[in-house]
Amino acid sequence: MLKHMTVSLALMVFPALAEDLPQAISCYQDSANAKDIDAYMACFTPDAEMVDVSRTFNGTEAIRAWALREVIPEGDSFAHRKILEQHAGYAKTEVNWLSWVVHYSYWWDGDGKITRMSLQYAN
Repeated sequence: MLKHMTVSLALMVFPALAEDLPQAISCYQDSANAKDIDAYMACFTPDAEMVDVSRTFNGTEAIRAWALREVIPEGDSFAHRKILEQHAGYAKTEVNWLSWVVHYSYWWDGDGKITRMSLQYAN
């Protein structure tokens, strides 16, 4: 219950951001918070790459296995705080994840599907 309230409060504090997120980012956020692995995987291209700090996962099979272990179980703690940098097909965001503030970089194709992500600790 508390996790759901935290996400709701984060979305209340940043309502414009929730509405203004690019499709790829809102897909990622919504599916992670819903803990819906099928919707989560639908956000990615088949050959997508996920970099989680120092580990790299290539393709949907590897990303799915990683997400089932590390993202989906705690997905409802995920909320974008702000977009730090953005241009066509790319955005770097500041994110609340569990008790951390982290930076997520997204690259996406013309269909709004994620082709690459990099998850890094904030400085």
